[in-house]
Amino acid sequence: MEREQDILTSSPLERYKRVLKRSPQVFQEIPDKYIASYLRMTPETLSRIKKS
Repeated sequence: MEREQDILTSSPLERYKRVLKRSPQVFQEIPDKYIASYLRMTPETLSRIKKS
């Protein structure tokens, strides 16, 4: 329930930062396409966010 509310009210950048803060190791263990899907964004958007 909390995740759904977060997805509806937060920007992709905010969602990325929250996951990065909570679980930084996830980005080393799980492929970006699955992380992007979990955050409800395209892999391309996740890639752009990570570069900035």
